[in-house]
Order: sequence, then structure tokens, then C-alpha cells
Amino acid sequence: MSKEELSSDRLNYLIWRYLLECGYHETAVKLQKEWNVEEPQKQLDFAPHVKNYALVQVVNKGLLYNASERRAAEASPDLFPNVPLLNGFFGPLTLPPRPPVPLPPKEEDDTENARKRPIVEDAPSEQNGPAKRPRIISNGYENGTESVAGPKSPMDVDEEPANGHGPSEGNAYPSPEQLPSPIVPIFGSEKGTQADKVADLVAETTFIDLADESSSASRPTVLLQCEFNPRNPNVLAAVGTDALARIWTLSHTASGSDVHMENNETPQPPPKYISLLDGDFPSNTQTVALSWAANGSYLAVATEGVINDSARVRIQDNDGVVLASYDGLYASVVFLRWNPSDTLLLALSPGPEGAGTIISVMPPASPDIIQYKLPHDLEKQPLEAVWTGTDEFVICGGELLQGFQIGEGKITIGRKFETRDCHALSRIAFDPVTNSLATASETGTVDLWDPNGQVYSFNAHQANITALVWQPLPATTTLSENSERLLASAGDDGAISIWNIRSLSRSKCSMTMGLGVVALAFTPDGSFIAGATNDRVLIWKVGEANVPRASWIRGPEPGWQSPRSSDSGLDEDQHCLCWDSEGHKLAYGVNSLLATINFR
Repeated sequence: MSKEELSSDRLNYLIWRYLLECGYHETAVKLQKEWNVEEPQKQLDFAPHVKNYALVQVVNKGLLYNASERRAAEASPDLFPNVPLLNGFFGPLTLPPRPPVPLPPKEEDDTENARKRPIVEDAPSEQNGPAKRPRIISNGYENGTESVAGPKSPMDVDEEPANGHGPSEGNAYPSPEQLPSPIVPIFGSEKGTQADKVADLVAETTFIDLADESSSASRPTVLLQCEFNPRNPNVLAAVGTDALARIWTLSHTASGSDVHMENNETPQPPPKYISLLDGDFPSNTQTVALSWAANGSYLAVATEGVINDSARVRIQDNDGVVLASYDGLYASVVFLRWNPSDTLLLALSPGPEGAGTIISVMPPASPDIIQYKLPHDLEKQPLEAVWTGTDEFVICGGELLQGFQIGEGKITIGRKFETRDCHALSRIAFDPVTNSLATASETGTVDLWDPNGQVYSFNAHQANITALVWQPLPATTTLSENSERLLASAGDDGAISIWNIRSLSRSKCSMTMGLGVVALAFTPDGSFIAGATNDRVLIWKVGEANVPRASWIRGPEPGWQSPRSSDSGLDEDQHCLCWDSEGHKLAYGVNSLLATINFR
């Protein structure tokens, strides 16, 4: 078995990664310039194979080897005469006990002055250099409650044991297997890592409480979906459990210290809203899906549990006025989307008693529903769909990738896409600019299907792909055959990649968020892209992905916690992420809280 060589490039790369993973971006830039490697993540062939916190793992394994060497020397000193038994890499293994710090005498007769006297013993000293950088820790919860001691940073490798005598058994670092994913190591494809300051958007946040003041339900309301009006940047709609179906009108200046919620502050009153559900709906109604028309004048809302557990779809304007209503749909609607001309509404739902999938198409100008039964178990394998034209759409999921057409009042089968065995398709996105279809799988593969039936596949991620989005383009943009056409993907591996489909030899740029990415969204003009994990949002400028332009980390508010303890029937966190029509505000929702974040 051959031994890996530790070259200068490999050592420099480990150090460079370590600096980025710890947040020392300026130091990483200096190392990169002295090293004279412009794009380490792409120029070094071994870089894609290096795992997070590899430097810590290498050092830790070296210390473990050194400890094993000392134990062997202690058992057989004749075989290892030159191995020191009492010293390690960092000096003596057993340090003398620290002398107690003498306390100043207490002045019992000056109690009042002692109470007023400022405490300076714990103040940071400036004589020995600048204060230490604050450690970045995740905002983790265990069993629905915040840890009393709080989670430690993955780089807290030098904590002393309780006896204060230094590392236990000579191991100064935690086991590499116990290291969590990095917080924000960023890699890019442009001119190396930039040292620009990342804007913190926490102070530019409006928190919207989803609880219904008139409801006596003990369980929290859980957000299922939110979308900004595609034409009005101040109108936001959201749906969820417990009859949540609202449209908020946000203030133009609702940001800054007047709405920011500190750790223990009472949240400010949320923006005013109108409810999309009237008194005919019971309080336990679940509003499961919404879809805005492209012109922003009306939206469709799907509810379940109204009559004998059936579903209902209503089309309403911005004031909540019902324009059309469709009753009697089977079970829960899992997908709802308007066609490009806002003339047809597509819905997917399970069949009676879970048998098959019902495809429903609703024309607002007619009270009739056009339906088609698909022999697919929607409960075992979720489906997604995209409109590829005014009267054509494609459904995707598992090994199914099937086109459909609408004509003469019925749904007929269209193009059949040949998929692979165990394809495990999970995401689909259509690009009207190039007429290309992109699909993603649970195995990390992306497939591109062109109008001529050709398919090109490539490995994009090391785990399930959670998001697949084409970059939006302004209506006035004209693309030539050589122009870039960008597709973004994100996965459970914590990576975000942007691909130019004109040249797929490698990604145009890539970033990593550490934790699994749960949502991805471009601004409407395609200039910026936002990625969300379970606890944070990062925003990059497209083409300048080395360091994010802005970050937002969620606080300790209890509404962010998982809905597992509620009676909602949901067994996992629910997330949503969307931009307003101008790309100035970002809505991020998890479980029972919704935050609108001012970006620019």
C-alpha cells in the first residue's frame, strides 16, 4: 500500500482551506498571493477530493500516531530508545497545577461601593494584542429545546479538560468523525478569494408571526409555502396549517432597528394582512399550496379537509375576492402551477384511497376540471411538474419523466423520455430560452434534455439534489449561440454549483454552505443567488461567488424549531425561500416563523 506524499501544494491547500473554514478570509487571500495559485479549488487536481476540516484530521491522526508510539515505547523501551515518554509535540504531557489566583480582600464595610464598582477582572487585556475572534457557533436544538451550554464550534479543538492539566491522553483534537460540517467555507472561480466584508442582514429583518390571535389551538401553525407577488414587491402570500392563508402588504421601509428583534426582546407587531379563507373553513383546515399568476392580479390557493377530506382550489384576487372555485379534488394537492399565459392551472394530487395520481387542469374561464389518472403512487414517490408551453407540461419523479398535452377538453400523453433504471428523479426545471429540460436525481446526477431528444448527464453533487433553478434573464436579453446559459443546483452535500450548459466540462463556480442546502433562489434579474440551510441564508453575486455579499443567521426564537412536537402531522422542518419582484427583499420561512430580509 503506497503512502501519500505531503507536498508543499498539498500542505498549502490544507492551510488555505482551514483559514476559509475558520472565517479568516483576509489571511487566506494573503496566502493565496504568496502561494501564487489563483484558483486552488480548480487548479489542483486533488482539491475536489479533500474533505472539510482536512487539516484538523491530518493533525489529529498525527497526534494519535504519536500517542501510540509513546505507548509502544513505554511497553518496549529497548525497541524505541529515542521516543520521549514525557513530552509530546507541544511540550510536557503533564503540566504542573496552576497556582490559585489570589482574590482581593473584601471590604465588608463598603457594601454599597462594592455593588457600584465596575468589575474589571474579566475584562479583556489589550496589552497582549487584540482580543480573540468570537467563535462562530451553530444555533442547534436538541429534542426541541436549546442546549443550556450551547453547541461548540467545530474549531474548538483546544478545550482543556476539567482538571486543567492539558489534553487527555495526548490527543489535543477531537475525533475527525465527530467534526460537523463547516459553517461557511466559500470557493469560487474568479480571481481568488476576495476579502470584501460580508454584510450582516440580521438587523434588516422583519419577523412575521404566523399564529392566529383568534385561534385557541395549542399547536404552532406551520408554514408550508410563501411567494411574493410577481409584480408588486410589497405583497407577500403564505399558506400553511391551521387555516393559514394570508396576503401581507409590507412597508417600503420596514427594516432596521425598529423591527430587529434582539435575543430577549418582544417582537414588533407584524405587518397587516388579509385572510384568504372565510368562515366556511374550519380552523384545522390545511392550506397546502399557492401559485401566483404571472401578471400578479390573482393567485390560486389549494386547501384540504373541507368536505370529507377532499380538496378545494380557489382563485382569488389581491383583496381576497373569490374569482373561481373548484371543489371535489381528491385528497391533498401536492403541486399547483399556472401555465405561462395564466390560462390553465395544473394540480397534482393522490387518487382515491391513495391509488395512483390525479392530474387536474383548471381553466379559470370554465367551471369544469380536466383530469387524467396516472398509475403512480404519489405517497411513495413525490412528483414535480413544469409547463413547457401554453398547453404542454412534463411530470417528473422516480423513473417517470413523461410529457402531456391538453387539447379538445382532455389530457393526452405526449413525449416519453427514456430514463435509466433506479434513476430516482427528484427535481425538474424548464428553460424557455433554450427549450431545454433539466432534471436532477437523488443520487446527485443532473440530466439535460434538448429539444432534439438528446440527453447529457453529469455528476453534480455527492448526495440528493434539493434544488434546480435556471437563471432568470431580463425580457430584453438576447442570447447568441455562444452566450452563457446558467443552471444552478444545490444538494444535501451542502454545495451550490452554477453550470454553464454551453460548456459542462466543469461548473462555472461553486460554493458550499456546510449544512445541507434546503432552498435556492435567483433574484428576478438573475444578478444574485440566495441559498438557505436550516439556520442561515447566504447571498452571492453571480460570477463573484468567492465570498458571499451578505449573510443572515436565524436567532433563538422558538418558532424556528421543528414542528415534530405539534399535532400537524409533519415530521420534518418546512422551508421556503423567495425574492420579491425587484430583488430587494428575501422571504425565508421555517416552521412557524417567516422573516422578510432587506438585501438592497
